[in-house]
Amino acid sequence: MRVMLIIVSALLALGSATCLSSKEDKLVPIGPDVKANLVIYFNTGVTEGQINAFSQEVLSRQNPEGRGYKLRDGIGLQLRVFPSVQGHEAIAITFFSNATQTQREEVKVAVLSSPVVYKVLENVAPADVKKLE
Repeated sequence: MRVMLIIVSALLALGSATCLSSKEDKLVPIGPDVKANLVIYFNTGVTEGQINAFSQEVLSRQNPEGRGYKLRDGIGLQLRVFPSVQGHEAIAITFFSNATQTQREEVKVAVLSSPVVYKVLENVAPADVKKLE
């Protein structure tokens, strides 16, 4: 998972790219200029370890096969957002098109209940966010 985040982060630094959606077998655009369903901004001063823990504990579940983690049901893609906005690091997530409203709401409630989350924006391209206040 960490290697995947590094690869995706490198792609984002270069601009937009596409990713093959394993559940839907189609290419989907990714990148800072592509709208995400949720862009999650963390409190200033949050460490990389806290962001990784958030990803594992809130956005993921232990893989039932016993190795690693997999994204929660409904989440199709998770990306780190660079650069930070006003010192707030961020993660963007996109739901699968067939994610249920219940799955979407469960993710949103879990995200908003985390003490490391500062603000959540919906249906916005991370590159369009210049200010959070």
